[in-house]
Amino acid sequence: MKEVLALIEEKKREFAQLQLFKFMQDKSIDPKQRLAFAPCAAPLVMGFSDLNKYVLRKEPATSKIEEIINLHTYEDDNHWEWFLEDLKTLGIDREMPFSDALRFMWSDETSKTRQVCTRLAALCIAHTDPVLKLVVIEAIEATGNVALFWTSEVAQELGKISKQRYRYFGRYHYLVETGHATGTDNMEEFIKSIRLTQDNREKAFDLVEKVFAIFTDAMQEMMAYSEKYHFNPSLVLA
Repeated sequence: MKEVLALIEEKKREFAQLQLFKFMQDKSIDPKQRLAFAPCAAPLVMGFSDLNKYVLRKEPATSKIEEIINLHTYEDDNHWEWFLEDLKTLGIDREMPFSDALRFMWSDETSKTRQVCTRLAALCIAHTDPVLKLVVIEAIEATGNVALFWTSEVAQELGKISKQRYRYFGRYHYLVETGHATGTDNMEEFIKSIRLTQDNREKAFDLVEKVFAIFTDAMQEMMAYSEKYHFNPSLVLA
């Protein structure tokens, strides 16, 4: 598994160079505008609850790896609540009526992000070995670690202006996430110690590439949205 984790780290470094994260670092841009992509993330964030419950989780668990996966899905289960809280704090409830929100959620502008959980589910259904599901989770967590680091930096900056707390995009969420599957003590060492067959090693490498490609598509879509749409500056202090 160490070779697979090394590939994940390599892909994570590449992922961190995406334009969306460079955009988030540009302090010449209003911090709220740097979170303008927030509505685009809705299908991804809300879809993860179902991905955890119906695809990744298997009960009763029949192995330690399945136990790890299950515990991780429970830990990850309620983050969507923080997301909805942040959307309200950002003033998006006032900017977008429900009918417009539905139209937007199923528009071409969110098609890549809307497909994230579906594509991840397809990978997991096609690879039922728990160790391969764990590889998918590790790759997902790596992408989240990058994204949440930069959103937390922006949210901290915005919070100083708005005097508001942003639990999903802020440090609260970032500090909860470890960048790895969670659930038991010495988790990282256990994952590193897993021995893969040659067949599973090749499948794992392929899965890592595919997971990062899925999230790269979504990040590029969010960047395009950020360039096209602008928050109303009057809402920054809302």
